[in-house]
Amino acid sequence: MSGALIERTSGYHRPIWLTISYYAVLAWFTVAMLFPIGWLVLAAFKTNAEILSASSYFPIDWNLEGFEDALTEVGLLGYLMNSFIVSVGASVLVVVAASMAAYPVARFRFRGRDTITILLSLGLVIPLTALIVPETLIIRAIGLHDTRIGLILLYSSIFLPISFLLLRAFFLSLPVSIEEAAIMDGANYWQILIRIVAPLSGPGISTVAIMIFVFTWNEFLFATLILSSEERRTAQVAIRFFQSQFDFNLPGMFAAITIVMLVPIFVFIILQERVVRGLTAGSVKG
Repeated sequence: MSGALIERTSGYHRPIWLTISYYAVLAWFTVAMLFPIGWLVLAAFKTNAEILSASSYFPIDWNLEGFEDALTEVGLLGYLMNSFIVSVGASVLVVVAASMAAYPVARFRFRGRDTITILLSLGLVIPLTALIVPETLIIRAIGLHDTRIGLILLYSSIFLPISFLLLRAFFLSLPVSIEEAAIMDGANYWQILIRIVAPLSGPGISTVAIMIFVFTWNEFLFATLILSSEERRTAQVAIRFFQSQFDFNLPGMFAAITIVMLVPIFVFIILQERVVRGLTAGSVKG
């Protein structure tokens, strides 16, 4: 019976009109999403006159003056460095904290284990807008307002619940026999976590780190509330002031926005295979 089912299934052919419709819809959505991004990137290579006239989608005379102005007139490299420090700092802090919390919950039985999981899960249902006032007041109260450390701690508190659940699911998918063999060889808790579990959990840890990096790089609201001085602004906050700084230099403004936008896109493209493996590995236990 199973052989007949396989034969009927393998003999099924999708109608040609359904295939064409499927790819047509995908192509339409792809163009709809990429068109404004492409316009923004191409505008950075145009002149003011070309942008204002809107005569062509592509630049008539390609030039890099907009990128030169973006890197020299507004100190974009400094803002990019601030974003890099905050994004990497938050990613590292959350990965370490979430791993140390998720591993014992996934591997050991103790009183309060389920309570910890439930409480951290509740953090996912709280809207970010409800955290604006309390998070800002707490950061001010501990004296970390207008500091990169304060922003890193705020991002870490936001991302800890989802990171905990992702890493817990990934740790549950790892075979216990490997850790049992390490215990038989005399390895202690920290040696197992650092030398065995962490390397085996590379895809899951990479997924969490990339997810946090992309979010914190693009985040604007909390960065605006926490960082007030110009020298500590992240790139997303600095974009807000580009229009006044560039005045009528539209190519320079679009070039700066393009550089800020493309960084997380390149990071995700380069590491997308690890992200996919990390998201799917935790769903199968073995």
